[in-house]
Amino acid sequence: MFWLRPRNLLATILLLAFIAGGILVALPSLVSTDLIRERLAQEISNWTGYSVEASQEPHISFFPTFTASMGNVTIRNPWATEGQPFMQAERIEVDLSLLSALMGKTEFTETKIIRPRFVLDEPIKSLADIGEALARSDGRIGDVVREAKAAIVANPAKPDMSTVSSQPFGRVRLEDAMVTFKRPINGAEEQISSISGVFDWPQTSGIASFQGKAIWHGEETEIDSSASKALLLLAGGSSPMQINLSSTPLTLSFNGSANIAKDRFFEGTLSLTSPSLRRTLEWSRMAEIPTAPIGSFTLDASVTGSSSRVKLDNLTATLNDNPAKGVIEITLNNAATGTPLGINGTLAFETLDLRSVFSGIMPLPDGSANSDAEINTAFLKQLNLDLRVSAQKATAGNVSLTKVAATAQVRNGRAIFDIGDATAFDGSVAGSFQLADEPEAGTTGELRLNGTDVNSASIASLLGLGNRFELGKGTVSLVLKGPITRWSTALSSAKGTLSMRFGNGQIRSLDLNRLLSKAKTDRFFSLNEKTDAWLSLDRLELKANIMDGVAALETAQIQNKLGTFTFAGIVTLVSKSLALTGDFAAPIATPAPAEGAPADAPKPEPMFNHTRFFIGGSWDNPFISPIISQ
Repeated sequence: MFWLRPRNLLATILLLAFIAGGILVALPSLVSTDLIRERLAQEISNWTGYSVEASQEPHISFFPTFTASMGNVTIRNPWATEGQPFMQAERIEVDLSLLSALMGKTEFTETKIIRPRFVLDEPIKSLADIGEALARSDGRIGDVVREAKAAIVANPAKPDMSTVSSQPFGRVRLEDAMVTFKRPINGAEEQISSISGVFDWPQTSGIASFQGKAIWHGEETEIDSSASKALLLLAGGSSPMQINLSSTPLTLSFNGSANIAKDRFFEGTLSLTSPSLRRTLEWSRMAEIPTAPIGSFTLDASVTGSSSRVKLDNLTATLNDNPAKGVIEITLNNAATGTPLGINGTLAFETLDLRSVFSGIMPLPDGSANSDAEINTAFLKQLNLDLRVSAQKATAGNVSLTKVAATAQVRNGRAIFDIGDATAFDGSVAGSFQLADEPEAGTTGELRLNGTDVNSASIASLLGLGNRFELGKGTVSLVLKGPITRWSTALSSAKGTLSMRFGNGQIRSLDLNRLLSKAKTDRFFSLNEKTDAWLSLDRLELKANIMDGVAALETAQIQNKLGTFTFAGIVTLVSKSLALTGDFAAPIATPAPAEGAPADAPKPEPMFNHTRFFIGGSWDNPFISPIISQ
């Protein structure tokens, strides 16, 4: 074994240091900046198929790594002679192989693009354009893209990629990038800023991935995506793809396949989670959303679609803790053709808050100060909707329903929300509400409610009449129509009709004998005076015409075995005031026919004893005063 003596060791070290120093001194002359600039421009052109320009000489650094940087870099589509360039970057830096440089070659291990500004027509369309540009370009990347295109032409359904060569691509790191693009369909300009991430594609035959983060519409968003057949995707074929997106308004995961050629087709599985669906839609700017709140949302579905249409099959979703299953198809708005956002489908719920669904489509009164705001009807022209909803159990405000079949439709400036069939108030109910924006009439609303075999106590409570009525089952019909700009004033300008008919029952805390006695003797008295008596009745019937928030009684009768109450007058629907006259007609027994009277003798006309009185006050606190008694 050979051992270096200390004197020999020192000499060796000095010799190596001398050689290393000589190499460092010689490096600038050994590595040509012109070669690096040419090689860098050529490599970027090979990546994109676009032409590359740099207005500054490359700057070479040897410590801590061997790098070259080039400032004011512009990349242009060589076939687009007008408009802004595809990319302008403040600086591009590349990590180089020192050994290759000393041998007269230039090999990049990583490329860093600093503060680039990309201008796209739209992301998918521009990515497809890059594929087309690569197919026309020289260099190894252009060669493999053309080979992949030939494989697709030979067998579009299942291209044979075994004949396509593989070339190194590398890693590209973005720092503080910005992308300006036009939205698909409506052409609105969008901007994604503060993009930082890594695009990694070691070999063209392998997986390409991008991991990074960006700011879109004021929210930081993290992105993790990959395409296992990226070359096939660029060449116009389909590739398996994964996309994971995470932000405060939305978490999204897609796992499937995509094609970015003219068909722009994708299919796979989609998962969404949003703490507020309304906030997510506003953030994504898919459509104008009414000011009414809408809650948390989750979705899992099989998805197929294109740049203009998305269909969600085998959908399971949860809206405000209301789980549903169904099918939804979405057509994105198109400014060029004037086509608004379209939503069609069916959803089946176990339990459902109808308000939470419909408030996501149009503004609804909520009892707050917002109820006095003007109703925003912009959605009537920005949305085409045909949504069919069913639920085993549902609520509409404080009303409980079962076996609900409902539809929501918005089209041509008109919205219709219809409950075709449901069980409520121990009977069957149906109802609809229409909101229309008409050129001559302005904004109008129409409400229709019908109940069959419904419980009167529940209806009375809904109408604000308290728990005084315990009648038999009956029918109710309400129709209201009129101009509507604010919920707070809608009732005061409405016109329509109200009718009710109920069978035998009773009215709580109403003593008939005491009422008749007081109506003859007292100046006025309250019907809310405590009493344990009940007024039994056989039938209640009411018909009223409604105009400008006032109900004028056309027919109002209560019948029992002792006589008939008849009412006339008006009831104000907003202030709940009463101005009625009442009449109780008690039949007077007619004497029996005298002995020996002929059998066909005319029967005497029935006689009645009338007690007339006035009813004032309010619905929940009525007062009575006498008019005249006989």
